[in-house]
Amino acid sequence: MTLREAIDRFDLTYPNPLEIGVKRRILSEFDGRLYSELLIHYEGAPQVFSGYGEDTPPDTPLLVEYPFEDLYLKLLCAENDAVCGDIARYNNAAAAFNAAYNDYAAFINRTRRRKKNGHVRFGD
Repeated sequence: MTLREAIDRFDLTYPNPLEIGVKRRILSEFDGRLYSELLIHYEGAPQVFSGYGEDTPPDTPLLVEYPFEDLYLKLLCAENDAVCGDIARYNNAAAAFNAAYNDYAAFINRTRRRKKNGHVRFGD
């Protein structure tokens, strides 16, 4: 899924007041955290992640691949509900996002090889 596809799918399925720049920032911050907290520890991760700015092409692929791409829609839904102050909807959207994120993290853990960093760790 590309940056444009994520924003377009979100706008189509979930009418919202968020400006496109805010949506880009949300996606950029999430992929930055995803990269630094999870993906960087596994082989096959990009060498660097520098975020999505105003000059980032809209056809730039996001980090989460199929079939877990709905994670971005769930993220945008939760963030939109938080901005709008709809706490009940936010709680539901955040729970759906957290479940999807945990599923994705478990998938990465099952299917990718952890990088060796020279340190001995219990369980490696």
